[in-house]
Amino acid sequence: MGRQQVVEVRFSQAELAQLQIASSVTNVDLESLIRQAALAIASDLQGRSYTKHELGHIYREAASRGHVWTEAELRQRHLPLHWSEAWVRARLAEGKSVKQIALLSGSPATTVGNHLQRVHGIYAYRKLNDDDIASIRQRYAAGESRPQIAADLGVSKVTVGKYLKGLPTEFERSDWQAQEELEQEVRVAHVDPLAPRIQGLKDWSERLFEERVQLIGIWPTSTKMIAERIFAGDHATARDWTGRMVRKGRLKRLAPGWFDLTKQVAAEHLAPPAS
Repeated sequence: MGRQQVVEVRFSQAELAQLQIASSVTNVDLESLIRQAALAIASDLQGRSYTKHELGHIYREAASRGHVWTEAELRQRHLPLHWSEAWVRARLAEGKSVKQIALLSGSPATTVGNHLQRVHGIYAYRKLNDDDIASIRQRYAAGESRPQIAADLGVSKVTVGKYLKGLPTEFERSDWQAQEELEQEVRVAHVDPLAPRIQGLKDWSERLFEERVQLIGIWPTSTKMIAERIFAGDHATARDWTGRMVRKGRLKRLAPGWFDLTKQVAAEHLAPPAS
């Protein structure tokens, strides 16, 4: 049962006198009497519960007769309130969302949303007109995110994404912007000759890593930059390489898609050449 909680209840003098008489007649102490009465009322309000199959059978049987559910009937039989189209439309007119309607109906939001569309012809999100659709690309190009646009238009992010097919995601867009900023400082076509320290390395794997670090040029850097500069634009190979270098302790992951040299590797690159 868990730890009991204390609830304070206030009664008027007349109400308390009435309860004391009932306690005396039933030979039950006052606290137990109040507790049992409250639990009995709560049990009556809770009503019976149905299994998923029972609900399906009840609904299909009523639908076969063309029955139209009313709110009063559903409440009396403790059935889901969203079966009543009139009740649903009244809640929508009050400004309730589908999630709020589902909560009031006592059913999962997905179940309610599907029922509203399939049975009542009510869609969870409003339909977009031509002006709305045209504004989606304009606002996204201006820098607004998909969630911001979706929330403002009252539709889902999936709906917004449908009209942004072929355009980069927010992550890709920020990655490209970062690459452009880096390329302002580095000319991609320019490759410095290998440092003497790298030329003297005997271990081929160490030398290959050092060569790639020098070719990339600027750290921290992104997976996209690594792919473009040393893997001919192959992002899958770049992701595989960065993952292996992180496991070997040569690179550290700063954020998804962004890496930097570990302190030890960076110190070797920044160390002055031996005289």
